[in-house]
Amino acid sequence: MPTRVLSGPEPIVTPADIVGEHASDDPKIIALIAAVQAEIDGPSGWLGRALGKQKLEFTAAAFPCRDPIERHNFRLYPVVIPGSILMTYRDKDGVEQTIGPENYRLVGDRYVDFVRGYRIPPTECAPDAVRLVYEAGYNGIAIADGGTGSVPPNAKAAVVLGVQQMKAISAENLFLRSEEVEGVGTFQYTVSEQAGSIISKAADRLLEGLRVYS
Repeated sequence: MPTRVLSGPEPIVTPADIVGEHASDDPKIIALIAAVQAEIDGPSGWLGRALGKQKLEFTAAAFPCRDPIERHNFRLYPVVIPGSILMTYRDKDGVEQTIGPENYRLVGDRYVDFVRGYRIPPTECAPDAVRLVYEAGYNGIAIADGGTGSVPPNAKAAVVLGVQQMKAISAENLFLRSEEVEGVGTFQYTVSEQAGSIISKAADRLLEGLRVYS
């Protein structure tokens, strides 16, 4: 049941948060922020949760059987933004169908449970017959108002610290891959094993309380 990123994540810090003399849209600093954040944020990061707002896709071969003890049918990537889930499936004829949001609910910040009495439909036999598209991360809206709150300060501090560490090491440790930043253009980055280790060590203590263990 893979999860992939459709868009995002939005950066949780800006060049203005990084100490030093550089422009507010400095592409090198933006690249470093993206590289550091990618090491910890979202499905490809080691933190186990989404930080910057991002759109994700979860697919499964079928709806899981309802267990009388554990009623949660799907476990998504936290933190899920309430009201953002779109659930679809392909029926036995291969026709895509949508399940209305009145038939399921978000439990906590990651579980999706069908409402009592809803009859789970049969699906096409395919590894991606069921699809949930949703947004995850901190959207800046208070939890009391139906949002996920602001990005935890220690997460921001961890990214800032990681960027400072990356600035201090050799440029040889930041290899290249394609990435496009709106309003800036295309830059390239890939974090090497050595650089990734530096980021991890720099951020580990700051982020320990946020880490999600599967």
